[in-house]
Amino acid sequence: MRTYYTYLLATILYLGTQDLPAQVSISASQLVLENTVMRQVVSFKDATIKPLSIFDKKTGKELLVTENATPWFEFVVNQQLITANDPIWKYKANSIRLLNNGGQEIELLFESIRKLKGLRLKIYRQIFPNSALVRERLVLSAAGKDIQLNKQNGRLHFRFPVYTLKQNFSNAHVEEIRIATFAKEGMEEFNTANTWDDRLLDGVKTFNLANCHMFHPDRKWYPSLAQQNSLMKGPFVFIHSPVGSFFTAYEHASQDKNWKAEKSINPPALTTISIDEQQGVSGNTQSSSDSIFWFLGVGVQSTNNSTVVAHQVLRGAYLEGEHFGEQHPYETVWTASGFAADTVLLKQEMHQYLWSYITEHPASRKSHFYYNTWGMQRDNTNTIGLREIYTEQRILTEIKNAAELKVDLFVLDDGWEETMGDWQANTKRLPNGLKPLIDEMKIQGIIPGIWLSPMGIDSLANRFKLNQQWVIKDENGKPIKGQWDFPVFDFVSDFKALFVADCKKLIDQGIRFFKWDAINTFNSSLINLYHGNTQYSPDEIRDRYAYLLPFYVTAAMRELREYNPEVVVEIDLTEKERCMVGLMPLQEGKFFWMNNGASGYNDYSTYRTKSMRTVINKYAGIIPTELFTQAVYPHNPYPFFAQRYHVNTTLVGGHGFWGNLLLMTREQRIRAGKMVVKSKKVLPYISHLPTEVTDLVGAAPEVYVQINRPIAAGQVIAFSGTAGAFPVKVALAGDSCLAVLNHAYQLSKDSLLLPFQFNRPEDSREAFILPNKGCGISIVSSTGWLDDIQLSTESKQLMIIPGNTGTITIKVASNLSIQPNQIIQPMKPTVENKRFQFYAVHLIDQQPVTIYWNINVTE
Repeated sequence: MRTYYTYLLATILYLGTQDLPAQVSISASQLVLENTVMRQVVSFKDATIKPLSIFDKKTGKELLVTENATPWFEFVVNQQLITANDPIWKYKANSIRLLNNGGQEIELLFESIRKLKGLRLKIYRQIFPNSALVRERLVLSAAGKDIQLNKQNGRLHFRFPVYTLKQNFSNAHVEEIRIATFAKEGMEEFNTANTWDDRLLDGVKTFNLANCHMFHPDRKWYPSLAQQNSLMKGPFVFIHSPVGSFFTAYEHASQDKNWKAEKSINPPALTTISIDEQQGVSGNTQSSSDSIFWFLGVGVQSTNNSTVVAHQVLRGAYLEGEHFGEQHPYETVWTASGFAADTVLLKQEMHQYLWSYITEHPASRKSHFYYNTWGMQRDNTNTIGLREIYTEQRILTEIKNAAELKVDLFVLDDGWEETMGDWQANTKRLPNGLKPLIDEMKIQGIIPGIWLSPMGIDSLANRFKLNQQWVIKDENGKPIKGQWDFPVFDFVSDFKALFVADCKKLIDQGIRFFKWDAINTFNSSLINLYHGNTQYSPDEIRDRYAYLLPFYVTAAMRELREYNPEVVVEIDLTEKERCMVGLMPLQEGKFFWMNNGASGYNDYSTYRTKSMRTVINKYAGIIPTELFTQAVYPHNPYPFFAQRYHVNTTLVGGHGFWGNLLLMTREQRIRAGKMVVKSKKVLPYISHLPTEVTDLVGAAPEVYVQINRPIAAGQVIAFSGTAGAFPVKVALAGDSCLAVLNHAYQLSKDSLLLPFQFNRPEDSREAFILPNKGCGISIVSSTGWLDDIQLSTESKQLMIIPGNTGTITIKVASNLSIQPNQIIQPMKPTVENKRFQFYAVHLIDQQPVTIYWNINVTE
């Protein structure tokens, strides 16, 4: 039996104090940030800028060293090393901005009064209610003149923030989490030397559930770092000690390696499965070593008296002699740092950070089920062509079919456009433009979404011919080829503004969701744009381009959000050369993480959906589930009959469908839609909460729990690689629960028992837990499964729609009364609980049963 009590107490405490405000106090000599869990002090005294205190209110412990601490920041300007400890800083002004995610942003302005007069420094810090986490960044500018950044001893040198922790962390161990490692072994401790590995036989490199043709997180553990200096890529670094954990992360984006494209192999036994033949970049000669894409690092160095944690730049962060001024300030990435007393609170803090603290774009966190047309276009029965099938009538039909799946969003994938880079409706296939499609979506209550490849451009398009200054070329001056053999534009240029204008025109037509695809590692060395000129080498220019690209893409996302606050952008990360894997894009949007997986298009087996689930399984506790989208096939063809397995996979996370919906019967589409509707009943209560995962993909069982325990609302979805009985027990507040849909169950005061049984390998079960909203009524057990429950507190009635025959037990608060009849029978009161009455309801003929109650009037 699997039990999930771990998070109960911590979750109640966490949610119960969520809205307590933070306090900000600023004087001429210090900044104080304070909330219910911590107090932080930054001193401006004696013309220096020093973090004096990070105080843990819960334990009463101070985290920081106050004497001889390493400077909070340091950089080289005009060949001079400038640090926070230098007595040159004059505090000038501040401002406070209320964030729409519940936090506050404090901007502090300082000017240099010695060494470099005119140098201005702004520090931004964000604090949140009941959180030990602070986000911060630094911005350099100059009043009236340009000042340049320089290297130190031939290397980039810019460190911020740097924290010197007290010695109680010096015996700690350090954990690093990377999130951009491609094709990592699925079982981290698997030893390939034990026996011959048949997963990679016959050159079948793509069809491998072990690495799933995707990016994986990679956890690395380092022992006690006494007397050592370790540099980690992160973006997450945790220092664990007996007294708690200090954590930090930076918000940028880059993959771990420039993986070169490989031509995938389609085995004869899998002739019905198609895969993309070209997903890489050609004409690119830059090295593919890991270090090429290591732009930022977190250094950890311990001594006998302290532990120094420092964010520092490594590549591309600036060019030697790069000027900055009032109109062109220099900005660091945002970082986040904080502490937690235990691993439970640490996981909650990191989840809340990526769910809300990192963003001011609430629309990007809304939960939407969607349909994407690309799987339909790749359907192996399609003899017309990937884009030729894209006619107005065919898409109108698919919109209506998708509405039966109860989706909220419909994404028009590649094929709607005139040609690559010419982002207007194809005049031949869509002669009436996007309007009929958008109108039909609105009729169906569906949000219109659309696909674009931001950098791609058709060499025959006028835009290509007129803007050669933006076309990325190799060392011989020949355009490199991005995905699908199209040339690409340089986004770190004025081209960004042109692309944003294209998107705004689509927003004006009604588009509210964008899928941006094929943002690959193009390694531009173009000169006289925004990443270098002729005085720098091609390698220096490429590094600067690669470092700046996430800034420019995320800024474009932000511009569209500011243009229309309901617009959301997702970044496609489904192929090996995608370079936006990181935390920065999560400031504004979300990620589309996988399409091919370990399988390919037209694979309706459970093998494909297992690979899709790997994303949710591996990133659980690292990135919130709601920030991933991915599309599964909801089909149910012979010999798999795996529709339930497929749909449950997307309910766990991803929330997407695709494929030719005409291959499904209407009954199958409606059946899948009913599952989606049940998940939607509980999503408002749980979408902001972590998903708890037990075991690897394919295990028996493999369970995904997402529950708001105090409210008793959520879902439990389980898969099993083998037949058998695997009951699951989940902690929750039983008196707050109304009922459980889709499975028999037994409810107690503090837990829910689900007697899951799997009658064959590759089987799936689900349960949707509904809250009673304080009405005082709970269905505490059911011997059969319930299809739906409709509660009306206004009319004081409860309609039970059974899925099959059985007996249910209803618990009713003592101030309520139910009129018994032949179906509803009172039960003998229990000695241990006199606050409730119990009734047995016999569901004999699967017909709906309506129960009415009255409120007892006491004298």
